[in-house]
Amino acid sequence: MMEHNKTHILFDEKGEENYTSTVTEDIWLYDINKYGNRDNFAEPAHKNSVKAYVQSYDYFQDLIADIRSAEREIYITGWQVNWDAMLTPNIRLVDLLLEVVQKNKKLEIFVLPWKSQSIAVDTNDQDTRNVLRNYINEYIQREAIFVRLHSSKNDEPFYSIATQMFFSHHQKCIIIDRKKAYVGGIDLAYGRYSHGYDIDPNADNRQVLNRYNPCVALMGDDRKEISLSFRPRDRSTLSYDKLSQTQIFDKKYFEKTKTTLADNQPIMPWQDIHVKIEGKAVFDLTLNFVLRWRQAGTNGEQKNDNVSDYCINKSLSLPTQQEYDEMVDKGNVSVQILRSAPLSMRAKETMSVLMGSDIDLYNGIEGLNKLAPNVRHKTNFTLQPQSDIYQVMLKLIKKAKRYIYLENQFFISDYGSPSDVSLNDQLSEAAQIELPLKPWATRVLSATANDLPENKIVQALSDKIASVIFAFKPEPFHVYITLPVHPEGLLNVGSTMATIHQTMQTIVFGSDSLLNRIRKHLWVYQQLVKDEVPRKNWQKLRPTYYDKMGEEYKTIELEECDKYVTLLNLRSWAQLGDRTLTEQIYVHSKLTIVDDLYVLVGSANINDRSLLGGRDSELAALIVDNDSQTINCPERGIPIPVRKFAYELRTKIWQGLYGQGLEQAINVPELASSVTAIRSRAKSNTDIFESVFPFIPRNYLSQSHSDHTQVEKVFASIWPTLNYDKLKKFNNEEWEKLKLVNEEVNKYHAAYGGIDIGPLQDKKKVLKKISNNKYFREELLMPFNEIFWQNYAINKPSALKNIQGYITLVPIHWTEDENNAVAYHIRLLT
Repeated sequence: MMEHNKTHILFDEKGEENYTSTVTEDIWLYDINKYGNRDNFAEPAHKNSVKAYVQSYDYFQDLIADIRSAEREIYITGWQVNWDAMLTPNIRLVDLLLEVVQKNKKLEIFVLPWKSQSIAVDTNDQDTRNVLRNYINEYIQREAIFVRLHSSKNDEPFYSIATQMFFSHHQKCIIIDRKKAYVGGIDLAYGRYSHGYDIDPNADNRQVLNRYNPCVALMGDDRKEISLSFRPRDRSTLSYDKLSQTQIFDKKYFEKTKTTLADNQPIMPWQDIHVKIEGKAVFDLTLNFVLRWRQAGTNGEQKNDNVSDYCINKSLSLPTQQEYDEMVDKGNVSVQILRSAPLSMRAKETMSVLMGSDIDLYNGIEGLNKLAPNVRHKTNFTLQPQSDIYQVMLKLIKKAKRYIYLENQFFISDYGSPSDVSLNDQLSEAAQIELPLKPWATRVLSATANDLPENKIVQALSDKIASVIFAFKPEPFHVYITLPVHPEGLLNVGSTMATIHQTMQTIVFGSDSLLNRIRKHLWVYQQLVKDEVPRKNWQKLRPTYYDKMGEEYKTIELEECDKYVTLLNLRSWAQLGDRTLTEQIYVHSKLTIVDDLYVLVGSANINDRSLLGGRDSELAALIVDNDSQTINCPERGIPIPVRKFAYELRTKIWQGLYGQGLEQAINVPELASSVTAIRSRAKSNTDIFESVFPFIPRNYLSQSHSDHTQVEKVFASIWPTLNYDKLKKFNNEEWEKLKLVNEEVNKYHAAYGGIDIGPLQDKKKVLKKISNNKYFREELLMPFNEIFWQNYAINKPSALKNIQGYITLVPIHWTEDENNAVAYHIRLLT
């Protein structure tokens, strides 16, 4: 039996020693409901080949080649698909698709973006439909491209109006001839093109929104369009618009606008993971697309002069058993396709199978038998959404023996009770801003608006760490989590601030946050040791210690958690013109790697929206390579078994992000020496970035206060340069000015027999709002303010030359004692 099939069992009350037991490879998901039917989407498929991509450049190169080689069909689905998204320098999506349908007269392309709601999020999906379908088909004089906009089919209550609008189809998948498939986190959308981590907006001839940074303010007249080469919305035909035809297809014209990112403002690089699959697992990805296409329907689209009924109603056939049997083996990798799918979506898929024309052709039930098993099981009765990805994540965490690596766009999980500050109705000064979308509008007629996160990812992680803390012979183990610095968007946007608040509650501030759960386990461990409890009684008596713990766990310093978990952000910097700039590397990945054995990659974030199944639809692949090797580690004294695909993917990611000189740490990440080396690199980088750029998120306000004897550490606001003492002083000065004016006015009225103009106190609330706005607009130097770019100044940029790699530490005290829980419908954020 291989070493990774062994596990250490803890004491029970009868045992004096722990023992080693072998376990089976039960990694695959078989979710059988009470009717004996399978609720998960697909069974594992074997003998596949899988290639991984870190960032989009290499992925787009292979994708372009495969699209050019397509013979029959191309399927494209995404949360966001933009017709003029950059795939490689000087090639947009529209250029590539036009090229291949002109070259191959038999080729058909099916595009299925999410039908976004412009009041919430506008992904320009209507523009994509108009250009890719209407314009190209008219230009080539045949119907080669078909587009359906797929509205969400979530399970939220009908009376929750906002949740019906905000939840989405979040899958990202492209399939070529039902033989090759790409799946992961990368959309064919603006900004996704990343060739390294350069923040220069002019690199690789980027244009318009491919020069993408939603975290900084646009310079110039923001009433002008920046997003597109030109605006095709509401134009269904090019017949009477030859200028637009020339602009799109011939000149590849990009409209010059006054509103743009200045040359000395950075783009935001993306960190994302995608995979290419060949083999029988592609059958399941094909099935997913066909079911979604069929259930999407026409969304009530009406025929017009340019689009025929045939083009609107074009259907796709369900995959058959014969099609499955004809697929050839491609490699030695096992893959299970996983989904998050609302019950309402699954029910509509079932109807699309039972009522589809395919079955009519096969004469009813006999026709069903000719379909492959993964299609037939769609007719089974079910009472719940699919939560495959969530269930597998929990299995992977439980199964881990050496390390867990999570790289994810979000990290929001059940954190128990919110911290005291978030229970305070008084929002921070930063959160009391004018919001384009009023929070109350998202909560109208909803009974779920205050629901807290439900998924148990944090509990599973802390339970795994507890098993290490209380083990008789603890083995090296560590959890690494890489997250964005903050959600995509400006830091003065209410939804961004509210999401940060939920994330910080999950990581550190909530009563059952990740770090607080670890602190609780450490406190109980210390008490058992202190009280000299026999080890054979630990398992039995642990609950008693948890029960009497109260708030005592807070005596455990947060830094004691560093032994078990490392929280990382990614950041880049560059000299652009006469300015030295920085920007986060936006982590958009949805990746889990465990023990260099198992890989889970797809579209699902760590939050309820993605994991629980009833909200956003998601798609992922669980990948287990059957080619293994061993890593020599003298420090552990045993050869460490790894699987080739998982090991090579993780080391490629870490080598690209961590910088030179950490080869041993990267090779065996669970070792204490590896943890120390990686954290030291991240800490050094953090200190340098914070010393140079005062406006980036941090633990403590850079301008600390002093009482002439000691320096007081002040927790940094959500806007790190926001100094509440300075704001209070600013308000007081404005208040004194108003008092003087008020006194003079009252003297004037009294001299002429008038009356007092009213209590001054009544004006204080209005004054505070006015002065706050003035302070935020004219005094606060943050990248979302235009004044920031007009008065840009930093400290000693030469220190940045000592930065190694791109990793920094998550500032775990950032926003402490500050309530930024803008009252949006919580289920939309989490």
